[in-house]
Parts: sequence; C-alpha cells; structure tokens
Amino acid sequence: MPSHHLNDTERSSQSIFLHSNDAVVSISDAEKIFYLQEAITAPAGYRLIIGLTNLTMPNSMYNIVDGKNTITINSTEYTITAGNYSAEDLVTAINAQITAIGSVSFDNIDNVFTFTFTDPAVINSTTMERPLGLTGQLPTSSGSSYTAINICDLGGTTNIYIRIRNLTMNNLDSRGRTNNIIASIVNNTNYGGYIFFVPPEVLYYQITEQSIGHLDIELTDQEGELIDLNGANFNITLTIHYVKQRESAFRNTLLREIRDTYSKIKEAEKKNPS
Repeated sequence: MPSHHLNDTERSSQSIFLHSNDAVVSISDAEKIFYLQEAITAPAGYRLIIGLTNLTMPNSMYNIVDGKNTITINSTEYTITAGNYSAEDLVTAINAQITAIGSVSFDNIDNVFTFTFTDPAVINSTTMERPLGLTGQLPTSSGSSYTAINICDLGGTTNIYIRIRNLTMNNLDSRGRTNNIIASIVNNTNYGGYIFFVPPEVLYYQITEQSIGHLDIELTDQEGELIDLNGANFNITLTIHYVKQRESAFRNTLLREIRDTYSKIKEAEKKNPS
C-alpha cells in the first residue's frame, strides 16, 4: 500500500538508512559509495522521486584546511598547520612562520588583520583569502605594512551540500548549471558540536534514472570542495516514492496545436482543391 501522499501507486515507499562507516567503497571521509543488494526499480509507466529525510554528523570540520593554509610573501611560501582557528590563534600561527620578515596583528574592533614588515614587502598570494580578509586584493603593492580591506571570516563550512553523484536531478546551482545536490544543510553548530538535520518538510525530486543499484554520496562545502571530516562519520536517511509517469502539459499543448493546424490545412484543401 502507498505510504505517502506523493506515492500514487500500489508500490510501497522505501527508506534507505546509510551509515558512512558501512560504505562498500570509501574514497574519503566525505565521499562514500553504497551498493544495494537489490536494486530499486520503477516499473514501466512509473518514476522514482527521492528526498533526504535526515542527517546526523559532528561538526569536525576545520576552518583552516590542508591546501588552503598558505601565504606567499616576497615569493616565499609560508604554511601553517590545518586546524580550527580563532583570529588570535591565526595571528600566533602566522607570526611563528614569518617572524624573520615581520608580523601580523588583529584589530578586535574592526575585525581586520594588519601585516607589518621589517623591510618593504609584497603579499603575493594566499590560499587563506577569506579568513584573512584579503579577497581581491593580491598581490599588494610593496610596502612596510598592509591592512586587509575586508573583515576576517573564520566561519569555515557554512553550508553542507549533499550530492548523489550517480543520480540525475534538475536542481540548479548559483551559476544556473544543473547539479545533483539533493539538500543544502546550514551548519549552525560550533566546532565540536553535532549537526542534526531534520527538515520541517522533505523536498522530493524526480530523477531521470529508472533503477537505483548504488548510491555515490558526496558532501561538499558552499564552494563545492569536498569536506574533510577528520575521520568522523555521518548518517543519512533517503526516502524513495513511486509516482505514475505523466505527459507534460507542454507536450499535450504542442500536440493539440499540431492536430489543430493539420485539421485547418485539410479543411482548406477540401474547400480549394487544386
């Protein structure tokens, strides 16, 4: 019997409970592949719709991650250790690296960083533009000091995008491109806390595929980068409903227009035979 008002068929809806530690293939903390012992298949004339029912995971994500933890000054690259940093922690870590050429300080009133150098220097680039407030300002001009124009942003991962890479949906990203994101989860928990996502209303999406034999789950941040959970696990529940396939209104309208046009042509030919 149908188990949801969206399910208008005689087939029962199904839920899939996924624990990341049970994945058959583990590419990283945030990309797991699960295989189903029995594929979920929509019979002819039916389609599948899918939604994310809930997610549970710890906020174990650093705001300074590997690959985005360097700053280059006078063509020399300096690297700090990945971790969860406050502004003061970031000052300490950077100063430990650049002590031979200068220092950095933080203004708690304006929330900006200022670099001071013993000799004129250029900040060539950094992978920490957002945390340091340096977005769109590099390279700087040579000088004995430089104050970031933007405020620091140590929020780290603000949104967690749940992608199902092997399923096709018609959702769009901010550039208007089709993607396979099934949910965007706001990270409203401090580092070290737990994220419990239970939407007030589950959004379901019709997929192109008629059969699901495996699920390739990927968790990315708001910039589309894979999240590093630092060894932590996540749990998600997906729910699938069956719906009857219907012709689109556009297609019906187009067919009706073609038939009407054809009828008019035939009537005109009868009235004016050549």
